[in-house]
Amino acid sequence: CIRLKPSPTMFDAKPQWRTLRTVWRMQSASALLIPIIVVWVMGDWDGVLQAAAIPLFTLAMASLFVTLWRFRRYKLALIQAEALGNDEGARAAWSVLHREQMFGLLAAEAPGFIGVIHFFCTGEWIPLLLLVLVSLGAMALYRPPAAWVQ
Repeated sequence: CIRLKPSPTMFDAKPQWRTLRTVWRMQSASALLIPIIVVWVMGDWDGVLQAAAIPLFTLAMASLFVTLWRFRRYKLALIQAEALGNDEGARAAWSVLHREQMFGLLAAEAPGFIGVIHFFCTGEWIPLLLLVLVSLGAMALYRPPAAWVQ
């Protein structure tokens, strides 16, 4: 069996797919673990500003619109990187795709992190749970399919 080495001009997309998958997993874990740790450390918290409950929950839900805007940019970058395949110009496209995924994941984490602020203000963990679930659902948009990673 003759094994050919890839030429220096050839670009391998497999490591890029794995990196996208790893970044998604790490960001999802942080979006889930940070609120759990905060609730565990704070314990039975009374809250300091009950009047901020509704505005903060509304702000967290409204932050999902930023996620949708970022997802459109991510999807366009994904299509462009996939279309270039193993061409030399694919390096720049993958760089853009990684950046768009990271910004999209950060935008998708926003409801959960605003939920943590909501927990500090009110001491209620049910809205925090709902906002974390909304964040994880939005983050699922940025998950690369497993078939492409192999």
